[in-house]
Amino acid sequence: MSTGEAAAYLPGDPRYGLNAEELKNYYRTRPAQWVITAWYRPGSAVLRNATLPEQKRYVAGFGDRVIGYGHIVSDDGAETLATTFFMQLDDRAAADAFIAGEPLNRADAVERVTVQRWSNSFLKRQADYRRKGLQQFFYTGSKIADTGPLFAAHLTDHEKYFKRYEDSFIFRGPIRSADGVDNIGTALLLELPDRAAAEKFWNNEPFATHGGYQDDSRIYRWVFGD
Repeated sequence: MSTGEAAAYLPGDPRYGLNAEELKNYYRTRPAQWVITAWYRPGSAVLRNATLPEQKRYVAGFGDRVIGYGHIVSDDGAETLATTFFMQLDDRAAADAFIAGEPLNRADAVERVTVQRWSNSFLKRQADYRRKGLQQFFYTGSKIADTGPLFAAHLTDHEKYFKRYEDSFIFRGPIRSADGVDNIGTALLLELPDRAAAEKFWNNEPFATHGGYQDDSRIYRWVFGD
């Protein structure tokens, strides 16, 4: 990240005013956080439903290390496709141990798992969010290579745009490289009226509008897990 990028964060953001090296140190020294996604096997609904109470107890046992917990579902909300865990855990080994002990994974209901280093931008947890009874959406995607000039040019607009949706963010943050230093993607949760509103949010986001994300960007319908 360039000095220009660092300076483009808004007042009130913990990254505001940091130069490039200070910003790297900020991410390097922050507690390790992770977004862990467990995708379920087709036909596992009965097993999933039977084991869900145990999963909830397992997650609750991690206390304030849980940033957020919920499920990716089909657009009509009828089918559970995956579960996402946003966790503060010491390192990758601890993240791997968390998913190894997760009840639905142990029950062999999980087909595949992704574990990504992540950073909670404002230390805002799911428990802090005032729910509105609307639909929730999980956004994730990888940034393009060599994003420096593009992101330096559009970071202020990106932050101002997100500010407009401040009341709708459950939480948000960048996906990081394994050492936590580099910003390589995004993972965020929003509560919005419907899929059309969710698409509108993403399609008008400055980084997305200017081609800052790869083709793996996705918007998933999501529901709270607690």
